Amino acid sequence: MFEISNTSSINNFMSGSLSHLLDKKDLKTRPFELRRICEKIFYKGKGLRSRLVSCVAEFVGLSKKEQLFLSRIVEYIHNSSLLHDDFIDHSKIRRHNKAAWWEFSPSQAVLAGDYLLAKVNVYLAEKGNLDLLKKTALTIGELAEGEFAQRKLMLFQDKNLKKRDKVSELKTGTLFKWCLQAPFIYKKRQTVWLQKILDGIGFSMGLLFQRSDDLMDFSIRNQDQKPYLSDIKQGYFNSFACFLLRGSSLKKQRQLQKARSVSSVYKLFPRMEDKIQAFDRINSRLIQKTKKDIQKVEVFLKPKEQKLIDFLCEWVDFLYWRKK
Repeated sequence: MFEISNTSSINNFMSGSLSHLLDKKDLKTRPFELRRICEKIFYKGKGLRSRLVSCVAEFVGLSKKEQLFLSRIVEYIHNSSLLHDDFIDHSKIRRHNKAAWWEFSPSQAVLAGDYLLAKVNVYLAEKGNLDLLKKTALTIGELAEGEFAQRKLMLFQDKNLKKRDKVSELKTGTLFKWCLQAPFIYKKRQTVWLQKILDGIGFSMGLLFQRSDDLMDFSIRNQDQKPYLSDIKQGYFNSFACFLLRGSSLKKQRQLQKARSVSSVYKLFPRMEDKIQAFDRINSRLIQKTKKDIQKVEVFLKPKEQKLIDFLCEWVDFLYWRKK
């Protein structure tokens, strides 16, 4: 029954461009600078969140049009957060190109992000699904909370791993939770217990995804070829940095703060490979726990929807290991 083209392989998760999700008809009537910024940020992107919500939606029986609707919503929210975050963090590069605030102006980038969030509210209001509108508003609020939580940890304020996990829950896990829940809310099949289970799974997905990204920042399994040590340069100890610093002296902490090359980090931590393997073991246990939680979703699914379980388990592996 279920031979779904866009869920058959991890290779299909990566779309390479999000431009098909832009409401081009609406943008034609907007200021030129706004069009350029939106076209630029949607030109490239892995589309992880839109692919996830689309696939979950297809498994639970939503039409292609409905899948596109949910995909557009989540990417409008995600890319709005990127426009805002890049300016807040003063990150000059986004997807190997100039960040919008750096290429255009800070005010134009922020306003473009506001426009995307405004359109999310318009699209949801037109659907008239108040439960989905409420869930989306709460999601946007949690993203803002996550940014506030991260601000408190800047300038190397501490090296508490649990505080980083809370930031990951709000800034990253929040949208994964939305992707898992939105199709069920759209179909009016959300229950209190299902929401609780999906909340836990979404949080774990966000944690695994962020921890994988944090490894990339140290040039570990960096398939995306992201710039190295960007978090350190911005005054932030990410989750792997906090893990490295467990039991370390204040002197070593200050040396890591000043590190500007991966080789200098390896000199600070000569048993780096052992550290990486230990970090992987922690996250492998989280992966297994998340898969057990995914099994609990089975009772909420119809017989023809059961393959969603295998899909989500495969997805969880991918989020951390990033193996296609």
